[in-house]
Amino acid sequence: MRRTVISLSTILLLACGDDVSSEGSGDGTEGGTSAGSTSATAAGTSQTASGSGTTESADESTAAADGSTSTGDEPEAEPEFARDIRLERLTVNQATQVEVVAGGLEVAPEDYNTRVISGRRTLVRGFWSLHATFEPRDIMGRLTISYPDGTVLEQDFTQFVAGESSDGAGAASFQWLLEPEEVVPGMTYRARLFEMPDSEAGGELSDPPPIVPLAGPGTLGLYDVPLELRVVLVPVQHEFDGCTQTPDITEEDVEAMRMELEQNNPVQAAMFEVRDPMVYTETIGDSGGFSPLLAALARARAADNPDPSVYYYGLVDPCDGYPPGLLGQAIAIAGPPTLENGQQRISTGRWNNSGAAAAETFVHEVGHTQGRRHVRCSGGEAGIDVAYPHAGGRIGVWGFGIYDFELRSPSGGRDYMTYCSNEWVSDYSWEQTLDVIEVLTGFDLADTAAKPGVVLAGMVHEDGSTEWWTQPGEVDPSTALGTARFETPTGTIETVARVRPVPHGHNARYIEVPLEDAARAMTAVDVLAPGSSFRVGADEIRTIR
Repeated sequence: MRRTVISLSTILLLACGDDVSSEGSGDGTEGGTSAGSTSATAAGTSQTASGSGTTESADESTAAADGSTSTGDEPEAEPEFARDIRLERLTVNQATQVEVVAGGLEVAPEDYNTRVISGRRTLVRGFWSLHATFEPRDIMGRLTISYPDGTVLEQDFTQFVAGESSDGAGAASFQWLLEPEEVVPGMTYRARLFEMPDSEAGGELSDPPPIVPLAGPGTLGLYDVPLELRVVLVPVQHEFDGCTQTPDITEEDVEAMRMELEQNNPVQAAMFEVRDPMVYTETIGDSGGFSPLLAALARARAADNPDPSVYYYGLVDPCDGYPPGLLGQAIAIAGPPTLENGQQRISTGRWNNSGAAAAETFVHEVGHTQGRRHVRCSGGEAGIDVAYPHAGGRIGVWGFGIYDFELRSPSGGRDYMTYCSNEWVSDYSWEQTLDVIEVLTGFDLADTAAKPGVVLAGMVHEDGSTEWWTQPGEVDPSTALGTARFETPTGTIETVARVRPVPHGHNARYIEVPLEDAARAMTAVDVLAPGSSFRVGADEIRTIR
């Protein structure tokens, strides 16, 4: 079975970033794109190139590159290879660019800089070099994909070539777009460059001709596992000092947040649910953080008792305007993705009147609850990931948005865990989060009935005040940095205490202490954390579970 997709016009990929003029321009296109471009053009063309067309058997009529049709009785004539041009490289990009052909030779999957996942929209780009005698003209690039079930997908992309190709903005490359259902294990690929049917250009055929991989069809190495994210959005109904403000979250708002999360995470899909509003009647406070609200969200999540894999994200438009200058905050930098760590998948951020306006902060804070630390860029980031490989928080390779069709420059884009603008996922972040997402998706598919234990949870606010409650969870002693001593009628019970700093905070900390059945009869508990200690009476603890 063969499916032919004809695209005789150009998809223009726009680039955003602060250095596109130096990296993103190229002589292969009739005009580049300036820095700061924010939307893709030729949306209709990109749709054509991404898989429209029909599936036909080999003996049925098939569309030819010039728009004519041929019958099964007349074999389709192969176009002539393009002259004075050589096809050198192919890349695939699902958010971060991966070289799959370099110097005409296939790159082994184990040498990819990131994993390429199945079932995700994928941009394929082809790059060329020219002979000195090349005459500027339209060249047709054909990508042929063969599938294990015997079907074949052909996409033709016409590019005006006037000079060398470029990874950057505009159309200085051949571009083919594969839809999620077209990215499956076992698929093979090969690309060729042809003269247009009416071409009268001279020149010589390169040796080897413009075809890659040179040795034969390449096999795209795909990481074929289910990868999903589940998110509950919690509109916070803030009632304070005669004011009531509640985000009105529409389907369009959810869609904007979903697309931003999916563009920056290695997933096939993200599922969203909007919870009933959570009423919050206290001041959020001027102590510099959202910790009081995070504590309330933790209690709400514990009462809801969702699956451990679910992320809770509060959206708030504070009546009191607090905290000043802070857009969002997570309850902790989450530990390993376990069934017992579900309560660490909690964060919050300002609503800013729309899902689109809230989306970038949302992706950053969810990153913390996936275990990500800050990446240094502005210099204001605290708790940085010292292993991050790209200087200045740069993303390191070309990025591509599967929904907005924008390119992000390797040095103009900044990792979304920085405080800098032009946020995007780096190849490093893609790999860091993929394993977390895979584990949590596996929990959902297994539908495990395992129940975590119960912990005493505490929030130490920036001003030193505390809140305490009980919730589901367990504490791995190897991750604990403190101790706790429960006073009970029958004696003292000593155990560990896990203390984690609250991201974007200065003194705020999130504490979890395993709560054994015998400790439930406590009269008080002493929690000894690094640098401070707390004595908590039984009457100060809110019992949720």
